[in-house]
Amino acid sequence: MKRAYRMRLLILGILVVFSLVGLTCALAHDHTLHKFLHSQRRNEKTNTAVDSNRAASDLDLSMCELTVKLIDHDLKKSLPGLIRITDVKQDKPLIIKELIKREHNWFAMPDVARISVPQTTLTIEALHGLETELTTKEIDLTDKEKSTIELSLRRFYDASSKRLRSGNTHLHLMNLTHAEADRYLRVVPKSDDLDLVFLSHLRRIPDERNYISNGIVENSLAGGELARLSQDGVLFRPGEEHRHNFGRGGEGYGHVMFLDIVKLIRPVSIGPGIMREGTDGIPIQRGIKEARSDGASVVWCHNTFGFEDVPNWMEGLLDAQNIFDGGNHGSYKDTFYRYLNLGMKVPFSTGTDWFIYDFSRVYVPVDGELTSKKWLTQLAAGRSFITNGTFLEFEANEAQVGDTISLKEPDTIKIKGRGEGRTNFKQLQLVFNGKVVATTESKKNDGHFASEMKHTLTVDQPGWITLRIPLEAGNNEFGKPMFAHTSPIYIEIDKKRIFQPEIAKQLIGEIEKNIKTIKEKSKFADEEERMAVLQVHRKGIGVLRNKIAENQQ
Repeated sequence: MKRAYRMRLLILGILVVFSLVGLTCALAHDHTLHKFLHSQRRNEKTNTAVDSNRAASDLDLSMCELTVKLIDHDLKKSLPGLIRITDVKQDKPLIIKELIKREHNWFAMPDVARISVPQTTLTIEALHGLETELTTKEIDLTDKEKSTIELSLRRFYDASSKRLRSGNTHLHLMNLTHAEADRYLRVVPKSDDLDLVFLSHLRRIPDERNYISNGIVENSLAGGELARLSQDGVLFRPGEEHRHNFGRGGEGYGHVMFLDIVKLIRPVSIGPGIMREGTDGIPIQRGIKEARSDGASVVWCHNTFGFEDVPNWMEGLLDAQNIFDGGNHGSYKDTFYRYLNLGMKVPFSTGTDWFIYDFSRVYVPVDGELTSKKWLTQLAAGRSFITNGTFLEFEANEAQVGDTISLKEPDTIKIKGRGEGRTNFKQLQLVFNGKVVATTESKKNDGHFASEMKHTLTVDQPGWITLRIPLEAGNNEFGKPMFAHTSPIYIEIDKKRIFQPEIAKQLIGEIEKNIKTIKEKSKFADEEERMAVLQVHRKGIGVLRNKIAENQQ
């Protein structure tokens, strides 16, 4: 009896520990991590997958050692990728303990994997990143102790042959051992066909003790781990998420990525809302200027989340704007479009924040060997498109994404666009100054979908044009809403850019509201700190008012 009682106490203790760990995770990185973990818990509750070993035991089946090989159909070379295995008789996907679990019962694997599965009939699905069609095979393992299956993956799009290199600008890892993090970084980016990954440092008291990516970044700044990991086909570079919040997850000055840092910009996180000490007396802009002086690139995070996005865009201190990187605070019209309608040039970017939970990436063209400097230069030049499922190609009068078309007077522009994706993306949409002006439907093309646009656009005002898929396009293989959007091609008429004064007035009102909130919520040590923070916003208002005045002349 005493032994049973002690066992119950031990089990209760373990459950309490796991509950506390779960609570810590949910609070660890404000709204984005909370949302990610909530999604993970929801998936677990509704997950119909079965443990392959338990399934075999329940059905009195023996196990089979199955070797799975993924092969590029055309090159006949091995490929890392993703697989999902379903027990045909139970009609349930298997949990594969030897591999890294992803979303919707997909598992990341190197080019060859040896796994333990029940001796029954299985269906195996496989893919590689965004470029291959889905391959499906059935295999009967009844009474087999060992077997091998090879799946040939047919590539419908070859980004590298078009000089396109993909990047994830926003990634952190937590609650992993060093060995688990090392394995994750070696397997997952390659299976997803990522070329460049920025692993970033961030701080929060006390949760940062679980942020395994912090130690990797710190070691790398001293010449360590990311250089070693980069020898395996994916380029890893160090970054930092510099940020401020009021409270655990409440909106504050905002979050911004510093990419290709040479040192940490301190304080990494600002204020008692995150660090449980200090004041709110340091604007994000101070860290931005220091990072830029070090040669780092600066990308605003989380769509419209934070108060300093508008002032820093007005000051010309940001290189690109992330959207859908761990949150959905605003959509295109709330982020990119309002800046573009002021005549600004805004490159589009994205990442995944906590773990690589989606196919989200940004593509830019890079000639020759991939380096982070080349890649970031192309990103800042606006030669990008963002996607988690569909490849986009876009040109106007032979001008490429990021270029400016200069017209002497209103005229017509010849548009060429193309989209290709494994999943049906429904439409290509041509957007002119924020409005959809032309569409083409996607059609089945063997094992993928494609759409081609040829359109003559009448341009009677300056502005910008982009190509995108609709936000209602459906979900990708990970069950995530699909998006794809190019950065703009800009149009000047008689050397004039677009400027919509109502947008400028709207942004002034937004900044004034933020100033009021800052005065109400901030903790300042003295008047100097207060003025340092408020001056950032007042300067942003000044820039907008000057723009209004210039365009009234």
